[in-house]
Amino acid sequence: MKIALIHDWLRVNAGSEKVVKEILNIYNDDEVELYTLFNTLLIQDKKDIVRNIPCTTSWLNYIPYIHTLYKSLLPIMPWVIQHMKLKPANVYISSSHAVAKGIQVPKDKLHICYCHTPMRYAWYMYEDYMIDIKGLKLLLIKLIIPYIKSWDFNSSKKVHFFIANSKHIQTQINEIYHRDSIVIYPPVQVDKFKLNTNPRKDFYLAVGRFVAYKKMDIIIQAFKLMPNKKLVLIGDGYDTQKIKNIIDGAENIVWLGYQHDDELILYMQNAKACIFAAKEDFGIMCVEAQATGTPVLALNYGGYKETVIDGQTGYFFETQQVEAIQHVVDRFERSPLTNHTAISTHASKFSVERFKNELHSFVTMKYSEFYNNSVC
Repeated sequence: MKIALIHDWLRVNAGSEKVVKEILNIYNDDEVELYTLFNTLLIQDKKDIVRNIPCTTSWLNYIPYIHTLYKSLLPIMPWVIQHMKLKPANVYISSSHAVAKGIQVPKDKLHICYCHTPMRYAWYMYEDYMIDIKGLKLLLIKLIIPYIKSWDFNSSKKVHFFIANSKHIQTQINEIYHRDSIVIYPPVQVDKFKLNTNPRKDFYLAVGRFVAYKKMDIIIQAFKLMPNKKLVLIGDGYDTQKIKNIIDGAENIVWLGYQHDDELILYMQNAKACIFAAKEDFGIMCVEAQATGTPVLALNYGGYKETVIDGQTGYFFETQQVEAIQHVVDRFERSPLTNHTAISTHASKFSVERFKNELHSFVTMKYSEFYNNSVC
């Protein structure tokens, strides 16, 4: 079986890239080829994710600073993805959170989409993404969005089978695309994020990219109002300068910038709790934290509702507001969750092996059904 895997873009080693890595790991190097609009991963990440598998990119890959300019090029990406040349394959798997599912697959070939999310900025998180955009740029986006939504909906019709990364996204696929799907949760490296059974140290941890929808700013503002509680921040991104300005003068907040997994794991293993305030469709990092046995304080939204057990592996808060962060921290302080083994055991059901087995079985089954029916 020859597999073509199409992913939107490879820019950082984040959640969707971890899915790409494990899909590639299911198959032998000579069985699969990878296609993406651009690949600007760091060398170490390229070796980890892509290995020696052939990776074809579009002409966007040759635009200087594409890794920072790509958001401005989103309006032309549907056109670009549709004109990428694909080599013959038996199964085309699109790993899509933007435009990958719009790839032009031969009509007689099987197309399965692993949907991380329908385009969030077009459909159901428009306000979250546009919060810092104003003036002419916002006007242009408002003019373009109807075209993007129309294209996105029409491209969904050409997918034979959808896989959703959570029940939350399964609902979105049904409501937006009017399509059925099955749920296969993303792979979490629970064996790498090892359980620490020791008592935790006296700090809270917030990890993630510094972009508006991650809401790192409200976590920081909350801890500025709780100067007796220490917060450690790990991450960077577009809003780095904004975050640095907010932190300025807060002696209880430490920003460590980007950290390799080894350092990240160490901090997760020793934190009192990890805090997640973003609206996530699944939230791999939230499960990674639980795999170390560390409880989480998470927004009661989306994938978190499927991966966190309130009162056992973490606590929920209801709104993306400073007061909500303060209240959930206070709740945790009054009733800390210290059964680290139970927290880690809960996270183990989201393992890499479980993902690979479920996805391989589904692709094999649909391959057999599709081509047997075609012969008939």
